[in-house]
Amino acid sequence: MDSDLQELSGHLRKRGLRVELDAAGFLRAGTSVNDLVEEIAMAGVRYITALGHEIGEQGREATCAERVAHLLAAPVQTGPRDRTS
Repeated sequence: MDSDLQELSGHLRKRGLRVELDAAGFLRAGTSVNDLVEEIAMAGVRYITALGHEIGEQGREATCAERVAHLLAAPVQTGPRDRTS
């Protein structure tokens, strides 16, 4: 599962977010624009926030990264998107 969080980390970085992945399996993402930080973990094949909000599912990391960036009110920086077909 750590590799999934690492992949999500890469997509978050492409969107200009600061990312930290700890040994306990939690990913923390934030911006340099504001003090907002989102903590993300895996629950089965789903990415969830510390508040229990589902961000998306394994294999859809680019889309999850867009959602996290939106939650953090990050300036728009585009990156690759997941294919929908």
